[in-house]
Amino acid sequence: MKSNGHLKLIWIFRILFFLFFFLSAFSKIYPNPNVAIHLFEKGQFLSLGIPICPATWLSRLLISLEFAISIGFILPYFFRKITLPYSIILLLLFTIYLFIEVFILGKKDGNCGCFGQLIPMTPPVSLLKNIIALIPLFYIYFKRKLIVENKRPIYLYVVGYFVVFSILLVLSPQVCFSKKIDKPNIDITKIDPEISSLIKDFPSITQGKQILCYFSPTCSHCMKTAKLLNQIKDITRIDKYHIIFMNESDVQSKINQFIQTTGIKANYKIIEFIDFPSETDPPAVLIIENGKINKRFFGKDKNKFEKNKFIKAFN
Repeated sequence: MKSNGHLKLIWIFRILFFLFFFLSAFSKIYPNPNVAIHLFEKGQFLSLGIPICPATWLSRLLISLEFAISIGFILPYFFRKITLPYSIILLLLFTIYLFIEVFILGKKDGNCGCFGQLIPMTPPVSLLKNIIALIPLFYIYFKRKLIVENKRPIYLYVVGYFVVFSILLVLSPQVCFSKKIDKPNIDITKIDPEISSLIKDFPSITQGKQILCYFSPTCSHCMKTAKLLNQIKDITRIDKYHIIFMNESDVQSKINQFIQTTGIKANYKIIEFIDFPSETDPPAVLIIENGKINKRFFGKDKNKFEKNKFIKAFN
């Protein structure tokens, strides 16, 4: 009778952890897989010094693992041998990472990216969340002998994982094996390298005050920012902005719709999202003066674009 009570509690926890890991994985591809995954790469891998190309693969492998673990919590196969130990190891690694961020690096604000943009969460809150989650997870581990598993060939678990990984690659195929970095032939002591690489596409970008934007043509926050920039053009006295759009499927028609909807006038170019520089998470707006970046507004956290802050910084 007592073991039945433990089994019922274990199944309640298993359902909760299915939701926990599924939500964690889903949030990292929401609402736009390309944008969300690259934000995850920037926050979790590039910040550790991992090169962009390995990061594109690691991010998708990790998100696929979270999806696979979440499904494993509600299946009666390999739970004790695979799902349970892998979930504990993964959650412990996340917890150690957050511990280092909070207590060694001192990162106590901003979105840690653990639940993507779906549920913004500071590193201390996420750390507390993981510690609480580990308690029932270890309870399941110590009561694991009560769990009866159905036997299936282990290769089915591996195949299932790579099916999830393949689906993720279809949703967000922006991965790479190597990346060439073009060095501009220009005096970078006078012009920021990020700006000097854009002179060919935006010849006027080094002349006086200019505004450079990094947008996704399907991002609602980007559209809102573009409308605000269009509204204050009498204050900035800038008729045409410089916009770098993220490459997406059918991108040209989406850009045309973006410009038509927002009313913004702009010179623009299209690049892959993995080529966006650091601190340009969409919507990003950079104030440039004579080729030097004076101020950056980016993302949806403390550095996000706000009309009054932008006007103050511009003037």
